[in-house]
Amino acid sequence: MSLDLRLVKTAKDAGAAKRLAREALWLRELARVRSLEGQLPRLIEQGTDAAGCPYLVVSISPGTGETRAFTGGHARFLATLGKARFRTTDFEHAGKCQWLQRSLEALPEKIPLLQDAYYDCETALLYWSGPYVLSQGDFAPWNIRTFGSQLFVFDWGEAHADASPLDDVLHYLMIQRRLKSVPLLRRAMSRAHEFALAAYPEWSWRPKVIGALTLVYLLGVILHRGSERSDPVVDAYWKLLEKRSAWMPA
Repeated sequence: MSLDLRLVKTAKDAGAAKRLAREALWLRELARVRSLEGQLPRLIEQGTDAAGCPYLVVSISPGTGETRAFTGGHARFLATLGKARFRTTDFEHAGKCQWLQRSLEALPEKIPLLQDAYYDCETALLYWSGPYVLSQGDFAPWNIRTFGSQLFVFDWGEAHADASPLDDVLHYLMIQRRLKSVPLLRRAMSRAHEFALAAYPEWSWRPKVIGALTLVYLLGVILHRGSERSDPVVDAYWKLLEKRSAWMPA
């Protein structure tokens, strides 16, 4: 794959600067993962411009193809990415669990629905030990291009370690249409279940575990985006939390 094109990304505020710093960190680390070579940007330059704004220069793919379908190529990429930073642990010791706890504690006031949803995650995963992996953080069609049979995935400012292994799969399937309906959510869960069985066959993927990790994903997105229901994604996911008795396996 030829990567002659370049993109300059400049941060204009503290939040953007933090995302650029995270992106640079992960691009440096992932550049050493040979199985991902040619599938993500190269970090060409990092610095501060004359106005004092941090910037990155990264390579971009000449590929322009975009698909809304979750293909075998998407599954292979995520399975490879997950193993680039991987550990097995209990939910309570995973970074994702600890981030959820901190985010709930940081809310200006307790929100019963979110507290109860977290309790349901904790209860359902109490006796389950499984893989926690590196997540791209915004694995969506608009951040992915195809070049031949290969994916090129950009925008790594939301990447983080110790994520649920289903986060990126569910995000790809759900964020496109801000799914509100239970049947569509069940379909996304079924596809995520297939992915888990193929990518991590050593672990148990009972329906209860898939349901709990789906709840982890929904709650994580709501908290990450600020839990304001004026945000259409938050509102859609909030409604799915309210209906969780209809889709969470008993």
